Amino acid sequence: MSAPPLGSESGRPEDDPLEGPGNEGPSGQAASNPDEARAAAEDALAQIEAMADLDDEPDTRREDRDEGSAPDSSSGPPDSDAPSPSGAPEDQCENCGALLHGPYCSQCGQKAADRVVPLWHMLNEALEAVIELDMRVLWTLPKFLFLPGRLTKEYINGRRKRYIRPFRLYLFTTFVLFTVLALTAGGGVQVPFNPQMSPPQADTVQAGMGTVGMDTTAVASAPWFFGSLEQRERWARSFRQNPGTVDVLFGDSETQARLEPLLRAKVADAIRTPRDLIESMIDRGPYVMFLMLPVFALLLKLLYIRRGRLYVEHLIFSLHLHAFSFFAFTVGILLGETETAWLQTAATWVELTPLLYLVVAMGHVYDQGLIKSTIKASLLLFVYSIILTVGLILLVLAAVMLM
Repeated sequence: MSAPPLGSESGRPEDDPLEGPGNEGPSGQAASNPDEARAAAEDALAQIEAMADLDDEPDTRREDRDEGSAPDSSSGPPDSDAPSPSGAPEDQCENCGALLHGPYCSQCGQKAADRVVPLWHMLNEALEAVIELDMRVLWTLPKFLFLPGRLTKEYINGRRKRYIRPFRLYLFTTFVLFTVLALTAGGGVQVPFNPQMSPPQADTVQAGMGTVGMDTTAVASAPWFFGSLEQRERWARSFRQNPGTVDVLFGDSETQARLEPLLRAKVADAIRTPRDLIESMIDRGPYVMFLMLPVFALLLKLLYIRRGRLYVEHLIFSLHLHAFSFFAFTVGILLGETETAWLQTAATWVELTPLLYLVVAMGHVYDQGLIKSTIKASLLLFVYSIILTVGLILLVLAAVMLM
């Protein structure tokens, strides 16, 4: 760039924008002759040219980076972490502030799109979740029901996205089993009297038992394996009146003398109204079975201690096996409630399928032959049956005391 001629109209000192009232010379006074005005204009143009040369600095920085020097962050291109026009960084987690490198935060796990959205968008996300769950069911059920151990091995090997989580599968089968038990053995569908009794007999039972304030429906419709009404009444009186029927083996003599009558009364009520006892056991059964899961996994850990597998792997196997057992028991109970003979026979075989499932699953997950898997499964079931029996006894005692 060069300065305009002094003779031109735009080069007059009074018209030059750089020489206005606010642009004073070094001495603090305004320019008073053409030479000083020309010198001031040349200085201003030199400054403008120096400012224009700043456009060449990115190339210089690029050359510096090629030579291994660190780039100048103060004058580089805008970073991707720069805040958006709304004030929040677009690639920053709104929950913890960490940088996002995908649809989920690597620090807290929150989804990048988790924010307040319109209603139609929420409905769309809910529909996608339902479709994804349906696809997981389609991928999970065939391996879970017909390929013992395959689902466990897939999950242990890290292929988990397409399958239902083991704990959710266990919770679902537990809910279904104990719901069916409550509707069948627990008497969820109540009737006013035993269908095998005539109405006069039922009225007699209700009138006789109503005088002592008992639940006549629970007494009359009790399951057959608890004996007849007369037998239960006789057993209940024997437990209540005979001091030797219940013995407390802990505490001092005063504690035993106080607890034994209470236990005799509770046991007598349980014998007289067995359906209430069953309902109490069904209500607390899921908790006992949940405590059995880590015990079963611990037995597997001891059984395959030389393999060096993690305890969590055995726990996943335990979840899948118990879930399948609950599913088989549910189907067996429903088939047993029918009046068709061959379906009742099939119910027994269905309830025995967890034994075969265990052997095949152990052979596939732990990479052993059929003979070794059968031997280890037999030993495992023997020890587990003892522990499970103790758990059921404690369950009965808890159900009796909490009736």
